[in-house]
Amino acid sequence: MRIIPFSKLRDPHDFFELMEACFNEIAQPQHASEIQRWDARRKGEFGFGIYSGRTLAAFVGVMDLPVRARSGNVETALGLHHVATHPAFARRGLASELLDFVHDRAARAGRRFSFLFTSKNWIAYPLYRRIGYEDLEVIGRATPRAVRIFDPGRKRRVRNRTSRADLARAEALFAELTAGRAGMVVREPGWLNARLRQHKQHRAEVFVDRDGYAATEPDMFGRWIREFLARDHAAFERLLDRIIATGCKGLVDCCVLDPVLAGIYRERGFRFRYDTYQTLMAKSLARVSVRQAFGPRFFWTTVDQF
Repeated sequence: MRIIPFSKLRDPHDFFELMEACFNEIAQPQHASEIQRWDARRKGEFGFGIYSGRTLAAFVGVMDLPVRARSGNVETALGLHHVATHPAFARRGLASELLDFVHDRAARAGRRFSFLFTSKNWIAYPLYRRIGYEDLEVIGRATPRAVRIFDPGRKRRVRNRTSRADLARAEALFAELTAGRAGMVVREPGWLNARLRQHKQHRAEVFVDRDGYAATEPDMFGRWIREFLARDHAAFERLLDRIIATGCKGLVDCCVLDPVLAGIYRERGFRFRYDTYQTLMAKSLARVSVRQAFGPRFFWTTVDQF
């Protein structure tokens, strides 16, 4: 079987049939181009697949992932997404063949590391461990999730308003507050607006203060906080008050990175969940370990998921 790039698939619908078979995901033929339009990390080849007859039997998506090492140097790593094997062709080594191919391709291009997001209860997780991927300790006991259910009562909901200038301020704050950190801290100008466009969200889902911001995502029964950064205790308090004032019935901060924010959550009666199936995994493609290059704490938030 021959490995071919996404751009040369026999029929683009083959990819979407595979996604439905593996992830119950409904996608349009424009799926890849739409992702590439808004995510600057995916401007190159979208991925590679293997056919068996007329069926796309397996696929691995690839992307260029900018990261900053603990030395301060910015480099491009390999990012993997849409890793899938058609159920009719499972356990034939097709995913392993594709992964070996993209790892070798990336190493020859000078990439030192590969990253992927997955879940520990997915069937592919043991495969990733077997070929050298390791979990990065970011979400877990060091950085829990904070959750709370609210009684909305009869209080009048306060509408959040966010301008384009506010989004630019949030991006500047991100650069300031992640200075000196290693991990996924390299983002192009306009990344916040691009993410909102990609996920079909409104600017009002981002709460911006002069000293901090929170990127959120609405849910039928509440709101997710995807990224929450601020300069000080007071800014965290102000932003959290604004989020709660919108009338959310439930609030989940997916990754509590700051101990100051954790203390505020405790004071306000939030519960903490210290274990999760979700994980960011990394593999070295060179003669340097992930820990040597990035240190014990790799910065990322769920805004960075791909």
